[in-house]
Amino acid sequence: MALPFLLALTAPLPGCQILQSDVILARDVAAVIPGFRQVSGDFRLGYVPASGVPRMLRGADLQRIARNQGVELTDLPDVCFSQRTFIPQAPEIETAMRATLADVPGIASAKIEITSSSPHAVPFGDLIFPRSGLQLPTAAVPEVMWRGFVRHGSEQFPVWARTRITVSTTRIVAIVNIPAGKPIQKSQVRLESCEDFLLDDSAVRNLDEVIGYLPKSLLRASLPIRKSQIAPRPDVARGEIVNVDVFSGAAHLMVKGQALAEGIQGSTILVRNLSSGKDFSARVAGKNQVIVGDSVQ
Repeated sequence: MALPFLLALTAPLPGCQILQSDVILARDVAAVIPGFRQVSGDFRLGYVPASGVPRMLRGADLQRIARNQGVELTDLPDVCFSQRTFIPQAPEIETAMRATLADVPGIASAKIEITSSSPHAVPFGDLIFPRSGLQLPTAAVPEVMWRGFVRHGSEQFPVWARTRITVSTTRIVAIVNIPAGKPIQKSQVRLESCEDFLLDDSAVRNLDEVIGYLPKSLLRASLPIRKSQIAPRPDVARGEIVNVDVFSGAAHLMVKGQALAEGIQGSTILVRNLSSGKDFSARVAGKNQVIVGDSVQ
């Protein structure tokens, strides 16, 4: 608990002693008043707030404390102490952000622009912007809010910054309105260069990721295409006749079936045996090809 002779001030005073911690020890006073060296250096006199607001130790109270410790001192001056603080600046913030994103492809060439940041002072320590504090941008607001903290001892003091994190990349844009459900043709899209958010993995960035795919809804001209807007064209369409490979141990049987659902390679769909009329589950192996692991029932 802070002793009662510690007075809080509203602003740092000239000549105020800067401490690395929030504890004021007798040795800190001795650095200003040599006679105080007679008091045990580890004797605690009180605390300074983490905010950096100074504390004034009155000379009369210091004399009383010294006397209680068996040391007679007179005419001691008042002594001011404050904790070492700083306001994170753009270069420090960018360095901390790059450290967090060090494992992200493209970070070396990415541009990080700090547009604003928290203006309040915090105790000196490690500046950290964790990935969990990063909010994704929106189309209307390209800036991101990134909340971080300064680790000072066992405590964390919050800081924030608004920033643009961009990288030179590509994206696919629709040239014309593309209706839903029809395979996208090469003539309907274009590849363009752009500056985009470093961590945006929602955009389609290569032609082979879109040509032949099916729009889930209308894709409007001049707008970038998002992965969530398209789906792979199925290898097997609902209702079409498929080749069925049936394996049971060393036995291998080939039959014809009708797909009762659509599916892409690796997915499982329901197929009807054209001979028996019975339904069975099969794994899509490719175009018009499915596999079952045991004999058809």
